[in-house]
Amino acid sequence: MDTNEYPEVTIDSLPYIDHEIGYEGMRAKVDKLVEQEMRKRSNSKRDQALNFPSNFEFFKNSPILATEYQRVQQGKAIVEMDTSRYKLSEPDNKEDVESWSKAVDNSKSQLQHQDLRLFNLELLQKYGANAWRLHNFQLEHELQQYQKTLEEYRQSILELNKQRKTEQAGSQIESLELKWTKMIGQTLQVEVACASLESELRQLKQREQELIAQLELVNQNDDDKVESQPNSEDEAEKEKEA
Repeated sequence: MDTNEYPEVTIDSLPYIDHEIGYEGMRAKVDKLVEQEMRKRSNSKRDQALNFPSNFEFFKNSPILATEYQRVQQGKAIVEMDTSRYKLSEPDNKEDVESWSKAVDNSKSQLQHQDLRLFNLELLQKYGANAWRLHNFQLEHELQQYQKTLEEYRQSILELNKQRKTEQAGSQIESLELKWTKMIGQTLQVEVACASLESELRQLKQREQELIAQLELVNQNDDDKVESQPNSEDEAEKEKEA
């Protein structure tokens, strides 16, 4: 098959019609034929899907994930999160006023952070349960929608398969196969009859040759008799004269 002539050809099968695939050794034979055919279709969509681009760039819109993916690709160890900012430690130089000022600012930040955590916990305790119930309700609604869509797709696939089966005319193929078998039988009968007639014709020709040969032999004997008659008359006259 020429790929340029049929660029959009998709190899398909009719498992509900082609029952021969279940015969012993048939599947291996079919797989071999398909493999040979696919080798000719180097530019097919199947080969394009298998030839995944090597320069594909992941996480274009997420620099953080892109950096992490690059780190994993390079085999580098993960960088631990810096927790020093969450520690309340006194400065090393206790005489340095600026260091103490930074330590106090850090303690205020930690206190504000803890205050915000307590506030968030109070909000979670007050509204968290209802928020989760609402979220679960939304998820259940989405699940129902997905299930409905899935069922519609399944029904569509079922109808499509029925349509394909009708269009591919399984009964018509079986009828044509029966007709083909009947015609093959009739052709064999005609061939046998022809062979019989040819044999009879050869026998008739042989009989004709035999009859011709016999007729020629009879004609030759008659000619010999005719030639011998004058000689007998001459001999009779000579005997009279004597």
